[in-house]
Amino acid sequence: MTAQLLLDPLPIDTPRVLFDVTRLLRRRDQPFGTGVDRIDLAIGRDLVARFGEACGFVHSTLLGPSLLPHAFGAALLEALVKRWRGESDPAPSALPALARGLARRMPESWRIGATYVVASHSGLPQRRGALDRLDPGRKMRRLAYVHDLIPIDFPEYQRPASAAAFRAYLAEFVGGGSVAFAVNSSDTGARLRRHAVEHGWALERLDLRPPRIAAGAASPSSPPRREVAAILADPAPFFLCVGTVEPRKNHLLLLHLWRDMAMAGNAPRLVIAGRRGWENEMVVDMLERCPAMRGHVVEFSDLDDAEIDALMRATRALLMPSFAEGLGVPLLEAAARGACALVSDLPALREAAGPETVFLDPLDGPAWRREIAARAQ
Repeated sequence: MTAQLLLDPLPIDTPRVLFDVTRLLRRRDQPFGTGVDRIDLAIGRDLVARFGEACGFVHSTLLGPSLLPHAFGAALLEALVKRWRGESDPAPSALPALARGLARRMPESWRIGATYVVASHSGLPQRRGALDRLDPGRKMRRLAYVHDLIPIDFPEYQRPASAAAFRAYLAEFVGGGSVAFAVNSSDTGARLRRHAVEHGWALERLDLRPPRIAAGAASPSSPPRREVAAILADPAPFFLCVGTVEPRKNHLLLLHLWRDMAMAGNAPRLVIAGRRGWENEMVVDMLERCPAMRGHVVEFSDLDDAEIDALMRATRALLMPSFAEGLGVPLLEAAARGACALVSDLPALREAAGPETVFLDPLDGPAWRREIAARAQ
């Protein structure tokens, strides 16, 4: 949202860092950042602030690792900040051609006294041997920020190949040596420690670095789009669900409840903010083909931070009926605004929750309906 996402600095004791921007470069044309994107971005900006020109950048290509000059990487991060806040359009689609022109190999001297940092579940460890090509002989230290272990612990909520791909990503990052991790929640840390023990990894350290929301919010540079402004101007109550539409987010529970409330004539409005993900046939069918929900459920796939911030401030409650979460950045944002939130009773969500949070079983539809109805008066 328009409030800044912050983390305590990652523990790095080398004089130089090399930050992997593969995911951020790939996401350059998106109108908003996911929770992973925004943490990735916050970490990159902190490294630039701390290390200055001693912060280099790398991204993964089909031909192998490509280094980017400091000035280009820093400009990319600031361009994404502006784009996702809705402040301006920095024409990020021009970045790939520029990146190709600037790509280069790492000098041998740079590897000594440097830490490779990846904070996106993406980048070089996704390609077998890429880290070894970047750093033959393992002269660089390695630090990864882990957002969750959902592909491994809850593969039923992911694409069929996700579990194997994420296991390979972690194994490639570790590479048989001693490595460091940072995590977003104690729950994620406990899961990662169990996985490390299972596979015999040598952990140099594992640090808890949960994100937080900075006090205050920047004023949007432009008014919200007409459809969002109409929601905000209508005094009738509405509820907000933020996040990618994917199986583990349990949108189907909300849609069944809204269909039943609409048919009973007492449905408030529901705003779903998030792009459509995978394996959502039933959710998509209800959104597109259920006549009872027309006029009661509004879906947006491209809201910028300022628009979601405005909706968060006006909603009766944020709704998160998830089956699994690594942290829940929207819940952090609701807590920072003192907004009510109805969420699943998950360990990670309890870590992020504010005082106005109500915890519910994600399978207990009647309880969710009662809580929603109580706040729709």
